[in-house]
Amino acid sequence: MCKNRKFPKWHVPPPVIHILVWIFIYLAPVIFMSSDTQNSWYIRYKTTLPFLATLLAFYTNYLYFIPKYLYTKRISLYIAVNLAMFLAVYCLMDIWQSNAVAAGVIPPPPESKVPFGYLLKGLAGLLFINGIAIAVRSTSMWFHSRERVQKLELENTLSRLSFLKMQISPHFLFNTLNNILALIDENKELAKQSVQQLSKLLRAVIYDSEANSVAIKREAEFLNDYADLMKLRYGPELNFCLEADLKEPEAPIAPLLLIPILENIFKHGIGPSVEDSSINIKITSENGKIIFESSNTYFPKTHQDKSGSGIGIANMQARLDMLYEKRHSYDCKIANGKYITRLELQYEPLN
Repeated sequence: MCKNRKFPKWHVPPPVIHILVWIFIYLAPVIFMSSDTQNSWYIRYKTTLPFLATLLAFYTNYLYFIPKYLYTKRISLYIAVNLAMFLAVYCLMDIWQSNAVAAGVIPPPPESKVPFGYLLKGLAGLLFINGIAIAVRSTSMWFHSRERVQKLELENTLSRLSFLKMQISPHFLFNTLNNILALIDENKELAKQSVQQLSKLLRAVIYDSEANSVAIKREAEFLNDYADLMKLRYGPELNFCLEADLKEPEAPIAPLLLIPILENIFKHGIGPSVEDSSINIKITSENGKIIFESSNTYFPKTHQDKSGSGIGIANMQARLDMLYEKRHSYDCKIANGKYITRLELQYEPLN
């Protein structure tokens, strides 16, 4: 049987992305300028210190000033520390430029036509760098926040799902013991057979409930075994039919997902006269769909009947919403004195 292969998603660590971006920025003049390699490297040499100043401004803001001052709403202090850093770097660059000109490494810069032109140009550059740092930092925080939320949602979902699965066994056992209790006074031999059948079912509950999914043929076998147990109480007079038309018997389904429906059918589908009761169930699996259909006589509970509380169906619906969020439909209705149920689940077709 062929299965689709899942390739791992590549994840590039953020520090690697930062390094690659800065290397590209540093080498861009060399890459994109004309073939005058010497001139290109001369420009790179000339702008090395401004490049380092850009790195300093970016990372002091990205790593320290933005989270410590800007995100804590200390705006005045944020502006002050940036101006102090800018003036310190500007003075150091001015000293370096003067020494480089004196040594003949670089030609004297042209006179600016605007008073304090280089200072204003540097401030504009600082604003631009700070804007990028704020944008990158905010985007990074948003991604980390989203990952934390998704992780918490997953943990909550798994916890809730685990709790729902834990409820299956005691609820199932409670309903089954009630039926065995009713048999003890009527027929002790049948009660003994029921206990043996229950033992078989409980072994399946213990092992299957731990799995994430089981084959639909195993789920159908479990439903059939449960029905056999219930028929011990009601006898051969009960008109019961369970048909399993499984074109894809290995189709996956959440374990014990269908048992609450069958429990509900026996609870409400059998009246005072067993001969007047009927239950018809059909399970199919084909082309990526599992369909459970049932039609049974309907005898609603009276106010005096305190058996059950509807927790089984509510549990099943909660599991459906979590495991088959947009891949299921569940419908139940009363028509012509019959209670009709239809559950459709979608799964990836088996190859």
